[in-house]
Amino acid sequence: MITLNIKQRRSIYLGIIIICLLFLALSISGLFRFTTYAKREKNPTLKDVIDEDTRKKQKLSRASESENVSQEIFGLYLPSYDENGKVVSVIRGAYTVFLNNKTYIITKPEIEFAGESDNDSNDSNASQTKDIIITADTGEMDNATKSGVVYGNVISRLGEDLEIHTEDFTYSPEDNTVDTDGPATVLGKQMKVTGVGLEINLSEAKAVMKNDPEMEVTNNKNEMFLFSDEGTVTDKNIEELIFIRASGELVFEHKKSLATFYDNVRISRGKSTVFSDKLTIPFDSELESLEQVIASGNVLASDGEKNAKGETLTWDSEKEIAILEDDPVAEFFDDKITITAPTIMFSKVHGKMDVPVAGRLTTLVNLKSKKQDKEDTNEKTKVIFKPSDKKAVYDTITIDWNGRMVFKQDTNLAIFEEDVIVTKEGTKLYCERLEILFDSESDSLEELEATKDVYLIEKKDGEIREARGDKLIWAATRDYTELYGNNPLATVIDEDKQISAPKITFSEIENKMFAEGKGNLIAKTSSEEDDEETEFLEAENKTLTEEESDLTAKANSGKKAKKAENLVINWNKEMIYNGRDQVANFYETIKVIKGKNKLDCDRLDVFFDDQDKIEKATAFGNVYLNSPESDNTEGLGTLLEWDLIKDVAVLTGNPLAELRRDGQRTFSKKIYFDISTQRVHWEGKPHWKIY
Repeated sequence: MITLNIKQRRSIYLGIIIICLLFLALSISGLFRFTTYAKREKNPTLKDVIDEDTRKKQKLSRASESENVSQEIFGLYLPSYDENGKVVSVIRGAYTVFLNNKTYIITKPEIEFAGESDNDSNDSNASQTKDIIITADTGEMDNATKSGVVYGNVISRLGEDLEIHTEDFTYSPEDNTVDTDGPATVLGKQMKVTGVGLEINLSEAKAVMKNDPEMEVTNNKNEMFLFSDEGTVTDKNIEELIFIRASGELVFEHKKSLATFYDNVRISRGKSTVFSDKLTIPFDSELESLEQVIASGNVLASDGEKNAKGETLTWDSEKEIAILEDDPVAEFFDDKITITAPTIMFSKVHGKMDVPVAGRLTTLVNLKSKKQDKEDTNEKTKVIFKPSDKKAVYDTITIDWNGRMVFKQDTNLAIFEEDVIVTKEGTKLYCERLEILFDSESDSLEELEATKDVYLIEKKDGEIREARGDKLIWAATRDYTELYGNNPLATVIDEDKQISAPKITFSEIENKMFAEGKGNLIAKTSSEEDDEETEFLEAENKTLTEEESDLTAKANSGKKAKKAENLVINWNKEMIYNGRDQVANFYETIKVIKGKNKLDCDRLDVFFDDQDKIEKATAFGNVYLNSPESDNTEGLGTLLEWDLIKDVAVLTGNPLAELRRDGQRTFSKKIYFDISTQRVHWEGKPHWKIY
């Protein structure tokens, strides 16, 4: 795709073309308008002296018309003056005849129109006066109507920089137009314009290249293109052609300072191409710079890899940006990423894409990248979440936002703001700000970081996981997600268990979780009564009718003596959960609460059943158990095994466990606590100490 710059050297080409066309029109108009008032010299001369033999040959070429010649002139020289007496144009001719007192015929006409110097230019060559000089094989003018034509190798020159080649030019005073139906070519130092049919309306100051206009501009400025040509050109200074083509007209309106290409417009340079129905180029009042270039109608831009579609594409020269717009949405896409929004802004000079409105990005992600993890990744995290041996899996991620999106090419970072929603199969992520890092080699999504009011919900195999925090990081190079939270803590809810900690790392694939820092877990416990009642009801319902079964179920619903309770576990260092092995490990200053019962220890292992409820817990080191409902019974030891289904705990000491109750201290090898019945007994020969 092409973008234009405000610098005069890059924008003046088309302006020069149009200025030349208008000067040409004025010159030809001057040929037929000012001749009447021109002063005829007593001794007319040619700029280039014609010898006698040449004159005879020219006269012989008109021999058949000699009987109708009213007047003949060798070496015509006719200047025209303005009101101040300054020469504004000069008509020269090798041989001129006036036929039947009606038509002037000039052989080898040369019309020179005085130009104006560019006093503002610092270039000494550019500051010199550039005249318009028109030459042709023949020129004719009707003395009555003042209409006329020049034909045969018609060349219009603007100084040494620009030439216009046509087969003929016809002047019509009735329409006040100058035109040709034949091919026209405009040549400059770094550009060329061709087309068929050229008409200049002098009254409206309007020039039209009628059919198939084509413009070629030589340029070595890579920043003139929205899409980078990196990889296609090794030397950035190599000159490359810019082509502008259209099947309709090229219209220049001087009063509106507007040039427009119509129908099937194509702008290209190298592999970059823009297609549109129309290309509009507004100029400033002095035709010295391009303020905007606007492609409109079915715009499609492509470099073979990156593509853009919309209703309008505007190059803003002052801001050095290209703006793609459409209703409801414009689209930018390649083989990995698609962006849709009503407005998409590009700045190749600044290496940035800006979407200032709500939009959507869709990308394909390799969920099993071969790239290595970051060097600063926690070593324990690497051990817990070892990369699996699964093959590459590709998934589609969609990002919606209501604020804006900015992509910076130098950092490969995209930033999304306000009501951001990330959608992946079975997963939705909500946040207020999202940063995405793209891989510099493959342009695929490498890492995602969500901040501000982060909320994640995952659905897999009928289970739901929710997560809330201040920041979430997910990387395609890893099989896990990192969630951070300070006030409040980061929280992950998996069905009947909830985990809170400053940092929680979890894996969707392997059902693992690693919580770092001081945190807590709340989970349901299994109960013997629930299991027994379920089995009883299922067996009973097999032998009853449907009506009897309903009545029995209602009656037995009141028999339920105990429901599963919440187990609250607090820790100071970390927690590791392995869903595959159905076990969780807690480290450092563990405090467990179940109802009114409390357990303290240095380390704790808990085991889950198939319904993800805790069925067993094992405490290690400095174990302390307190059961207020059992006469404030306390137990101290080095190991506690707690069967949460039967609600029975076994305390072991090294060398002995201690039981404190009713002011007595009992020491034994093992102490059994039946928490549900509030009974205690021990194994081995105990001894007591009363205090």
